[in-house]
Amino acid sequence: MSDRFQKGFETIKQYVTEEEANWMIKNDALADIAPDLRKFIMEFAYGDIYSREGLDAKSRALVVITSVVTQGAEPQIETHIKRGLTGGLSPKEIVEALLQLVPYIGFPRVQNALTIAQKVFRARDLTVE
Repeated sequence: MSDRFQKGFETIKQYVTEEEANWMIKNDALADIAPDLRKFIMEFAYGDIYSREGLDAKSRALVVITSVVTQGAEPQIETHIKRGLTGGLSPKEIVEALLQLVPYIGFPRVQNALTIAQKVFRARDLTVE
């Protein structure tokens, strides 16, 4: 395991449980067709970018959630909403950030994202205060 990968692995633990982090390493769904993708994510995204100074975990998670929503990347929306909650965001903060996107990306994408958020909140027995 490279130093960058290890740094990324330590950083991602701010957004997922230790169990989830270990599972991610062992269960790479795309390893058979893109074995380097997991390495790129850990080393570059989490080792180089997420570990930078200047933003706390909550702020960083909010930026990523809004980014994947603007891209319409629905599987990643669910993933990053979960990571945002683990990173300290409240359901209310996530909902308000999504609503803030309406004038920029439109109702359909925001409505889709809110539906995903609702699913995640229900699965964690969370409500929006």
